[in-house]
Amino acid sequence: MQDTRPKVVDDLKRTNDELQQKLTRLRAERDRLRTDVQQLVRVVHVLEIENAQLREAAGSDGVVRVLPVQHRPSNH
Repeated sequence: MQDTRPKVVDDLKRTNDELQQKLTRLRAERDRLRTDVQQLVRVVHVLEIENAQLREAAGSDGVVRVLPVQHRPSNH
């Protein structure tokens, strides 16, 4: 009987293992979200540049001219 671990130790080990797994999942999700944010920042930057080009192209006459369409393959 003295050689067996107390139940509380087993419970703590199980809880620790579960928390370690959760931490691993959360870190992976954080990394995915970080990548998503970086991609969105790049998209916003491109849109800001295109917007500035449109405003510049409109000039003082206020007419907006359409930029050439750039076809990109979809990721679907």
